[in-house]
Amino acid sequence: MKKNKSFILKIIFSSSILTTIFFMIIIICALMVFDFFGNDITKEKVIDNANYAVEYKKVLNKRLSDGYVPLQRILYFYLEDNSLTIDTLYKINQNSNSKNTKEISIVCDDNRIKNLKACSENSISINKNYLIVSSKHFNFPLKDKYSVTGFFNEQRIVYDEENVHSGWDFATSAKTPIYSVCSGTVYKISFTQEENIPYDESNNYQGNSIIIKCDEDYENIFYVTFLHLYPNSSKVKVGDRVEHWTELASVGTTGYSTGNHLHYQVQDEKWNLLDGMQFIDFNI
Repeated sequence: MKKNKSFILKIIFSSSILTTIFFMIIIICALMVFDFFGNDITKEKVIDNANYAVEYKKVLNKRLSDGYVPLQRILYFYLEDNSLTIDTLYKINQNSNSKNTKEISIVCDDNRIKNLKACSENSISINKNYLIVSSKHFNFPLKDKYSVTGFFNEQRIVYDEENVHSGWDFATSAKTPIYSVCSGTVYKISFTQEENIPYDESNNYQGNSIIIKCDEDYENIFYVTFLHLYPNSSKVKVGDRVEHWTELASVGTTGYSTGNHLHYQVQDEKWNLLDGMQFIDFNI
């Protein structure tokens, strides 16, 4: 057996190319173990985000009106050093004057985080696609008070079923007016429920909805969906032109809903889901 092992080793190391490849693999593995390549932790779909959902929504309800900071931006720092709270990291990343997320280079000037690996050039370069501050196009869909009860890509349980949230939920009272967030065209209206009752009473999954095609003054086309609308509340029809703050309908709890709230959802021209909050300009 010892002879066989020796023979095999001689064959492997007889080729300088194979030797080089062999040692490169060993080196790469070692670098990965020591996390040489930095923290690639800012995915749009944060793994196990249910662990942070309750605290994150508390912070959103406290600070969202002064600008949106995505959960992945907060966890970019928090997963490396959780001595700073989610609320503190939200404030560090928020520009309350422009009501936007700060550029990462500005955030990393803060003494509390500037020495973290997350602020290294290497880590920022690896995660650059997830650290971009989105451009703003839309106004907020509500004027009245609301409470954030669900965020984009939130992992959650509704009616004992696990799902990943496709948009944003804003709880508010029934019949609260809902407004267009953009200039565009009413693309689709579907009102299938005449009673304002939740899913466990109606067994109607679809409910009432309006879709707006945002196709004016933007580089791209977006589709914005408003769900769970109050029965017979539509103030527009398919083909109507709408502007920012055009009243569309009112809040209800129709369809797959547990209570009165607005579901706000944004998709691109190929119907890929997007984080709709990244498009809202709180200064409009």
